[in-house]
Amino acid sequence: MIRATPGAACVVGVDFAAAMLGVARGKVRGAGLDSRVALVRGDATRIPCPDGSVDAVTVAFGIRNVNDVHAAARDMRRVLRSGGRLAILEFAIPTTPIVGRLYLWYLHRMLPLIGRAVSRSREAYGYLPASIDAFASPDELVRILRDTGFDGVSAIPMTIGSVCLYVARRAD
Repeated sequence: MIRATPGAACVVGVDFAAAMLGVARGKVRGAGLDSRVALVRGDATRIPCPDGSVDAVTVAFGIRNVNDVHAAARDMRRVLRSGGRLAILEFAIPTTPIVGRLYLWYLHRMLPLIGRAVSRSREAYGYLPASIDAFASPDELVRILRDTGFDGVSAIPMTIGSVCLYVARRAD
């Protein structure tokens, strides 16, 4: 485990994909943060940290790829200390009718074309619309977080509702 210098944050990055951890290692090394950032292969439903050992848990554009969101929420709460904060950034479908229709058209028609052109991969961004469509609505994710024992849960719509920032805390 990393030893923190006084006043410095220690970060543990967890991902189940070895390739993503490889990319992250390069970025950490490039930023000179090797001594403050540990990268660990793991699962969001079994976070490799002791109970009550972290101040904050963040997930950006990844919770929709977790098979059991309830289990992940329970484990995020488990590793947080009392008063610890949770922040999840995730795609959503805008609820305003016209904006929602335009967003879905872009998501299903344009984004895969742009992804293929930029990455030169036929499969690039093909998974994204399906994963967004299948994921919980903001109200459902708020309910899951509350049901797993988080307090102060809120969903903050961003980017005309195409992204939500979910914030919560562990109160006990």
